[in-house]
Amino acid sequence: MIVDGKRMWIDSHIHVRGWSEDGTGEREFSFEEISAVMDADPALLVWIISLSFPGIRAISSDPATGIPWTNEGQLRLVEEAPPGRIFGSIGVHPGAVDESLAAIERYAGEHGFVQVGEVLGYSMGFELDSPAMVKIARKAAEFGVPVQCHVSTAGQQDGEQMRQTISLARMAPEARIIAAHAIGGRNSYTHITAAEVYAEMGGENLWLEIRDFNTRECVRASVERLGSERLIVGTDWIARGQAPFPPYGILFPHESAEENPYPCTVASLEGFLRESGCDEDDIANIAARNSIELFRLEGRL
Repeated sequence: MIVDGKRMWIDSHIHVRGWSEDGTGEREFSFEEISAVMDADPALLVWIISLSFPGIRAISSDPATGIPWTNEGQLRLVEEAPPGRIFGSIGVHPGAVDESLAAIERYAGEHGFVQVGEVLGYSMGFELDSPAMVKIARKAAEFGVPVQCHVSTAGQQDGEQMRQTISLARMAPEARIIAAHAIGGRNSYTHITAAEVYAEMGGENLWLEIRDFNTRECVRASVERLGSERLIVGTDWIARGQAPFPPYGILFPHESAEENPYPCTVASLEGFLRESGCDEDDIANIAARNSIELFRLEGRL
């Protein structure tokens, strides 16, 4: 989608902390310093932001108190942004079901957050398809927000987190489930195959994020086997350390433009889609159209 001559590019997987890096007070940067990253790219960037390291630590150590503390920090950040540029994602944990359900009601229902996640079962010590997670997914479905589940790109057991993610999608078919950064690591083909089999079995509630757009063969396989309608942008950009922050389009886990293997721009990522065989309709789907429908952003951009 081209808006006012700019490519609209919606990224569902952005980590920006709502509190200080050490979790003891106010964050050390302003929204303007985040906006500077977004505005530096010629594209029209829209971000869906989720918890970062202070929130992950807080929820991991004490889910019942960490959930409201983390989400309140994210709300303050979202409220500083101009309308239509940044949307919030809700931190949850199945070890605190009541607090998680209350967070969905408050932040999706009252404040317009558009996603639950990133749900980090691997680092927080729970399975993504537990009975408590099914309750959380069903509550998310009530409020029309998808659940973003971390699946391993490398380092964890091959395919296990994707298995749990698809199991959650199967047990809560009314929910919309996102496999976070599913495309862009050594497990990409495992993820694509699992999603393809789930779709062939009738599963219609699973979407996959593309993190590493330069993995052209993986991107091509995902489009050919799943269809571009099932793919969204999820680069896992992180506001690391202090401003100025790394440019958008940087390849995870690089931290500077100098070490990145290609120019850090949306144009580079779009170019990789074209090199993967995507036509303009495919690019429009992946860059924005799918996310507008999935996150119900129509009229909010």
